[in-house]
Amino acid sequence: MKQLKTLIVLLLTVAAMASCMKSSSSDITLYDDAAIKAFTLGTVNCYTTVSTADTTYTKKTAYVGSVYRFTIDQIATAEHVDGLDVKARHIYNKDSLPVGSDITHILCTVTTVNNGAATVYEPESEAFFYANDSIDFSRPRLFRVYSSDGTGYSDYVVNVNVHKEKGDEFVWTLMENVPMPDDQPQSLPEGIKQLLGGSTTEQYALSTDNRLMVWNAGENQWTADSLDSDPSLLPTEDCSLVSYPMKYSSETDYVLLVGNRKEQQTGSSAEWTSVVWRKIVDYGRYGQRMPWVYMERETDALYRLPYLKGLNIVSYDDGVLAFGGDYKKIYQSRDNGITWKENSLYKMPEGFDYNATAVTVATDDDNYIWLYCAGTGQVWRGRLNRLGWTDPNN
Repeated sequence: MKQLKTLIVLLLTVAAMASCMKSSSSDITLYDDAAIKAFTLGTVNCYTTVSTADTTYTKKTAYVGSVYRFTIDQIATAEHVDGLDVKARHIYNKDSLPVGSDITHILCTVTTVNNGAATVYEPESEAFFYANDSIDFSRPRLFRVYSSDGTGYSDYVVNVNVHKEKGDEFVWTLMENVPMPDDQPQSLPEGIKQLLGGSTTEQYALSTDNRLMVWNAGENQWTADSLDSDPSLLPTEDCSLVSYPMKYSSETDYVLLVGNRKEQQTGSSAEWTSVVWRKIVDYGRYGQRMPWVYMERETDALYRLPYLKGLNIVSYDDGVLAFGGDYKKIYQSRDNGITWKENSLYKMPEGFDYNATAVTVATDDDNYIWLYCAGTGQVWRGRLNRLGWTDPNN
């Protein structure tokens, strides 16, 4: 390779010149290190397809590539790159670039140890690396770093990972041949009208006289749990409970109970309203028992959970989602049940049959949300793309 020979000659010449200068009391020092210590990308163009009612077009944006950090693995392994069998170290980004990123023409910065000289390989050729020359990273690229004294070199394979799908895109699939949950009447303990679920260490239920109960393992029975407000404010219908770990507090769960009850009004009629209760369960060694807290909000308060017949909630993506009513909207709370808003990420599936008489909502360990639709037999499964990523290049 003519360019490679030229490069080696140049390096040896520099080494020889530096050696002569050293004999003349020069401060120039050459090293035998051949390594890359930093790698960053420059500006990256990104192309996305935008659809409106009238047209579809491609939108170009740009972002600073240096915000995506690259890992440098200095352990060499055998690789076959650009027609060469080499033992190479590896440079890659764990956090993939956004979908639509154009990585065929990108500027990058390569920082070497002790001013080693970097080159980039093309099939059957090698050229000096220049920071102002764009590089095609649509395939793995081989970089070679020569020590400043010209005695050795190290190879690096650079992989620039790009997501193949949008992370914040929720995709529903209509499932075939999936059985509906068993709707046979559940056998309940005496005095209990609904089992609600539980936290890590506690189980909860509603009694036939509408008290909030907790299972007392020591006494082997259900006992009334402590409340901070009047029990008449508890929900009476469409009750749903979720429990999830509290952030920044180990051995602590946040338990959220929602449901519907009739407003106490004078006159012949009463309107239904949603209610929200919460409990903090600290099951650490020195944890104290806390009461259920009624999260009171005015009827006309902004972002209050609306009345949704058939209300279901699930914990999902650091928030809580509420389904119910006519199922035209999905509400999300990201502040533990205080406010509830529509989020454009979450929409009911296209093709959802709104003739469903009831919908059971559940989640699984793979971050899927399941909709079991009574009356229509539809079963839907959906997930945010990024919650299913295991390969950084997805």
